[in-house]
Parts: sequence; structure tokens; C-alpha cells
Amino acid sequence: MIIAITYLGLLQLLLTTPPCVELNAPVVVRVGDGDISCEPSPFDDSLDAAVRIQREFKSYPSTLFQQAGCTRIVLCTKLAYAGQLRAAIPDWEHNTLYIDTQRGAKSPGYPEHVLHHEFFHLIDHADDGDVYSDATWAALNPISFRYGNGGVNAQTTRNTGALTDNIPGFLTHYATTGVEEDKAELFAFSITHKDYITTRIKTDTVLAAKIIRLKAILRNLCPDAKDLISIHPDGLTTSHSAYPTSN
Repeated sequence: MIIAITYLGLLQLLLTTPPCVELNAPVVVRVGDGDISCEPSPFDDSLDAAVRIQREFKSYPSTLFQQAGCTRIVLCTKLAYAGQLRAAIPDWEHNTLYIDTQRGAKSPGYPEHVLHHEFFHLIDHADDGDVYSDATWAALNPISFRYGNGGVNAQTTRNTGALTDNIPGFLTHYATTGVEEDKAELFAFSITHKDYITTRIKTDTVLAAKIIRLKAILRNLCPDAKDLISIHPDGLTTSHSAYPTSN
């Protein structure tokens, strides 16, 4: 991989987030069963993305980036995994978060949500090394519920990421596609839509239990991040054994 570290990256070395780096040539990186591919981003788009990253990640303790194994953020365009275009890709094999500076950048709230959502996948991997299964989390759902075929198969589904009150226990249709997406959606919206979730969990005990579990995952991975999610379910009681408060 050929990467040029510009003053964007040098500036961020003085701050709490991993440095943003820019490409000076197209790259292809083998990850798992597929390839991550991307191309250099125009400087203005990279600058906008870097500012957004600093704004959105300013509440994260620096130790969270370390514990999640994120050492750099690559700014690029035409980002894809196995040929499927993506707005962002977490690459825990190479401690990298890829951000497409153009895809969805003009959609209000979308690029901010993507940052938190995709970063949580790095947290999720660092937690136990297994992103795509979590029996403890899945047990919080109604007994009859089964997740779908993963987020990869919902990339073109209309309004899959739109907040909805119509799916008890879940914030979006996308959250129902896989346990990994359920956790990442709840984490992202807990930061960007705190008031909405605070209201939802008053009448949705499944969501409330998931918030408790999510906070425990953060606390156990990175004690400095124990207050990152400032939503506090009140009076949640259940006899269900799958409502733990720690790993």
C-alpha cells in the first residue's frame, strides 16, 4: 500500500484520534475472503472528512482507539469490498478504518452515523475476536426471532438504515440483518440520537437490555469508555438469564 501522510495526518498526531492518511495511488488489500479496493480522495473531500472525524470522535477516549486496535484512518474514494461499494470498511486485520470521503457525504447525518457504526465493528472484534456471532446478545431477542443474512445483503435495500418504531427491540431494518449490525446500529445511534433511544427504551425492554449489554462491552474492553454512552435504562427488571451486565 502506498500512502502519503499529509499535514492532515500530522495535525491529528497531536490530537486523540488515529491519524488520517491519504492515498497517492489506488490500492488493493486482501482481507479475509475478499479484497478492499479504493482510490485517492480529492484534497477538499479529505479535509471535510478529517474535520468530521475529529468532530464525531472527540468524545472517544484515546485509549478506546488503542483497545479497538485502530491505528489509522484511510481517506479514499471508490471504496469497495469484493467489488461492492461501501461508505466505510473496518479492517481489523490491518488496524485500519477506511472512509470513502464522497459516498453518502451529502446525505444529512449519514456520514456521521457511518463513522460510529463502522468503528464499533473494530470494538466488536477487539472484544472477543468474533464479530459475526454473539449468543449472549442474540439471547436478548424474542425467542422466535432470527437474524437475516448479514448487512452485505442489505446494501441496496431501500430505507434499511432508517430509524423506525415498527420493529420492537431494533432501531432499523438493517439491525435485523445480523447480530454484528444490531450492535453497531445501537452504538452509533446511542451517540447521534441519544434522546430518541432514551425515549424508546422506556417502553422497549429488549432495547433497554441491549443498551445495558452494550455499555458492559465498552466498559470491559476500555474502562475509560464506560461513560461514552450516556443512556441509563431505569427500573429494568427481568428473570431472563441473558441480561448480563458484564462479560
